[in-house]
Amino acid sequence: MKLRNLSLLAVLSLSLAAGCATQINVHTEPGGAKIRYRGEGRAAFRWKDAPSLGDTSFKVRYGRISVYALWPDNVRSEKVTLPLSMWRDVENITLVRPDAAAPAAPAN
Repeated sequence: MKLRNLSLLAVLSLSLAAGCATQINVHTEPGGAKIRYRGEGRAAFRWKDAPSLGDTSFKVRYGRISVYALWPDNVRSEKVTLPLSMWRDVENITLVRPDAAAPAAPAN
């Protein structure tokens, strides 16, 4: 029984160490924004730029992540913070430009 528990603990530890990265897919409306992200929970986590502008994908190894979009004219989306689970392989995030989400004013 003790050997079984130790082997289960070893397998779980190896799987945590080797594959705890979550794929993050970010979609922006409209496209062309720079995506910034960081792990949450420690002040040492610095903001990082995603590998490409607009719709992008990257992997992170944090327990919780914050993401926002910054368009070329310095309009910033709301920051989205979500917990990551080792049981989910992919998280999809859509970031909308604040002034694009507002309804159009009626023309008189």
